[in-house]
Amino acid sequence: MCGIAGYIDFRNPPDEATLRSMERVLTHRGPDEGKIWKDGPCGLVHRRLRIIDLSPAAAQPMSNEDEHLWTVFNGEIYNYRPLREELLALGHRFRSRSDTEIILHGYESWGLDLFRRLRGMFAIAIWDNKIQEIILARDRLGKKPMFYAAEPERLIFGSELPVFRCAPNFCLCVSRPALREYAEYGYVQSPGSILTGVQRLRAGHFAVWNRKSFREEAFWKLPAKPKTSRPENTSAQAAEALEPALREAVICRLESDVPLGCFLSGGIDSSLVAALARQGLSTKLKTYTVGLQDSEMDESPYARSIAAHLGTDHHEIMVGQETLLAEFENILALAPEPIGDDSFVPTHLISRETRKHVTVALSGDGGDELFAGYDKYRQYVAARRLRRWVPLPWRALARLPWSGRGQKAAEALANAGPRALTRWLSSLWKRNELPELLGGAGTADEKLDFFDQRWAAWREFPDLERWMLTDMETYLEGDILPKVDRASMAVGLETRSPFLDHLFIEQVLRWPNRADPARGGKAILKKILARYVPEELFLRPKRGFGLPVEQWFRGALRPLLLKYTSAKRIQQRGLFHPKPIEDAVRQHLSGRRNFARKLYAMVAFEAWADHFFGEGASLA
Repeated sequence: MCGIAGYIDFRNPPDEATLRSMERVLTHRGPDEGKIWKDGPCGLVHRRLRIIDLSPAAAQPMSNEDEHLWTVFNGEIYNYRPLREELLALGHRFRSRSDTEIILHGYESWGLDLFRRLRGMFAIAIWDNKIQEIILARDRLGKKPMFYAAEPERLIFGSELPVFRCAPNFCLCVSRPALREYAEYGYVQSPGSILTGVQRLRAGHFAVWNRKSFREEAFWKLPAKPKTSRPENTSAQAAEALEPALREAVICRLESDVPLGCFLSGGIDSSLVAALARQGLSTKLKTYTVGLQDSEMDESPYARSIAAHLGTDHHEIMVGQETLLAEFENILALAPEPIGDDSFVPTHLISRETRKHVTVALSGDGGDELFAGYDKYRQYVAARRLRRWVPLPWRALARLPWSGRGQKAAEALANAGPRALTRWLSSLWKRNELPELLGGAGTADEKLDFFDQRWAAWREFPDLERWMLTDMETYLEGDILPKVDRASMAVGLETRSPFLDHLFIEQVLRWPNRADPARGGKAILKKILARYVPEELFLRPKRGFGLPVEQWFRGALRPLLLKYTSAKRIQQRGLFHPKPIEDAVRQHLSGRRNFARKLYAMVAFEAWADHFFGEGASLA
């Protein structure tokens, strides 16, 4: 599946031109046909990437037999076969082999309970023509995007923000609270979006809208407190218990009527997914790695060794730095919403190259959040330990003229409590920097701060697990999943993430020893992977999936950095104050500090704003 949109207006029903314009802004998300349907106040739009049932019978928008229900759907339902059998037993008749038709018949039999029964990734809209009502739903982890703008007589929705440019008389303005979130984290957290009046449907929720009311409800949530019978165990015991669930999550994601493969970085997560996928296929598994020529960050030799051991049909695609640098700015402009994560560029690159061979790729996304794989978790444990062992006046020390990593360490240690430290380690522009960067918009309303809300919700858990759960509802949903979806869908590649299977997650959260960053993280996954791959092939320091942006901003990308952070441009845009950005650029270029991540977020925002609003457009 690919992109969806819809426009319901009881006062001024949508015309074909409006719906066609919505369809056109979805076309970059896939190579297959786009279709529209309209009747009375409702118009639905779909851009199809054919995965299951390639026939015209599976095309969308799709209706039930009497055409009073219509749906558009983005994603995949992995348990559609057993659901189909259940519905056949209830007397339903099917016209296609698609998972889309499951949604229509399932809603007829089960109503809103349908969403709880679905296993997969999805953004769904169901229009009931009899009662003039629409239902929107989004999968449990938020793998597929769903934006909407709800008014008393009009509702607009879509997979991406450009569809709102197509709606007549819709005001396109940057949300100041969302801009603050973006500056701090590099993404906007649900339920907001960067546009005023446009909301993001929260993961694991459905919404029901008609001209009289709007309501949103959760159909799935992460557990509010630890299990009462949490097993005390070793990582080996946890591995023994979790391996069957992970294998099943991988195997159910292997069904496809088009070529399928697996990303393989040589790291623990992707290697484990590849090892299990290889067992579940009757044909040879295709694996894909993109390597960066003449770079210390190139991990293609590790992936090559893993692939050789597993016996996969391995494809190693090497890209020169000159080629990548030449494309850097154009890739930034592909994001339909601002994404301040510098791994968006390599994620797009591997997606583009992989798409030349397959249409579906399995990934290892989710392993870091579930099994404490990020460096920031280790930094948190080390900082908390050091504060206990060395009771120095860290706030005063942080004001001294340190340089480089020393300054970062001192500032981290100045944040005393667990919440303050986790937030500091999660952010790009720090909380104390935001008022200068954004003026009045930089002052947060604590009651509306989503990070703090989610941190408070997990109070029953130990601090590190508490942060990991907060990350799953903030960083994973707001950054990682949109980054992968945008980068892959732009080239018509569907990515599937077995670690984010909700049944697997529910089992993982029973095991407290999944949080082990002091020992390098992912002890449970290492135990499972060691059954398929020798440890010497994967036990090495973790590297993030990124590019040497720190050095590039001081070298080949310096003109790009200066272009997008110039005082003239920032003043004309009217959203940020130029002085703190100028100061960050100066310190970064001098080598005194590494501000690549916060500066990349500024560059990415400006590139997006140029593409969305027009180059240099004033947004004040």
